[in-house]
Amino acid sequence: MAKNKPKKVTQKDFRLTTQRLVILDWVRQNHTHPAAEDVYKGVRKKFKNISLATVYRNLSFLAGHGLLKEFYIDKVAHFESRVDSHVHFVCEACQRIQDIEDAKDVELVRAMKDIAEKKDFYIRSENYEIRGLCKKCRQQSHPQKAIPELFCIACGQLHDDLNKDEPVCRECKFNVACHYLKK
Repeated sequence: MAKNKPKKVTQKDFRLTTQRLVILDWVRQNHTHPAAEDVYKGVRKKFKNISLATVYRNLSFLAGHGLLKEFYIDKVAHFESRVDSHVHFVCEACQRIQDIEDAKDVELVRAMKDIAEKKDFYIRSENYEIRGLCKKCRQQSHPQKAIPELFCIACGQLHDDLNKDEPVCRECKFNVACHYLKK
């Protein structure tokens, strides 16, 4: 999937303050999908007297002008310089957000937009995310596991001790067909 190149910012577009440029550059250089507080901590190294409110205001301004993308995960605003439509993996344990870099990502987003169009739904903003546990967090929670993990397709809970022939989730009591996570 080809990433959109960041827009070139010119003085004609809007008032190009030094603070806005530093904030924009910091987000472009940090591909971690930072929250405003993270941007604030990073930008404070250059601007000691900058306030959190100034960072919030400028992030909102830059997102409003299409130079950054703002999206929400668990009611927290995150920002990134990649402004095209794409899908994120979100780890529910460590909260890491990762872009999906796959051609199927484009197909998935296109399918979602087609469905919205068929339902006559106007998309004002979009955030496509897949939630679960990253490999590192799965390994930390079950480091010595020798058998594949089973997960409940109803509630998403991971299990390592279900009966393979008749698995019933301890959390939601749903009887699941076995689904294995790849190691």
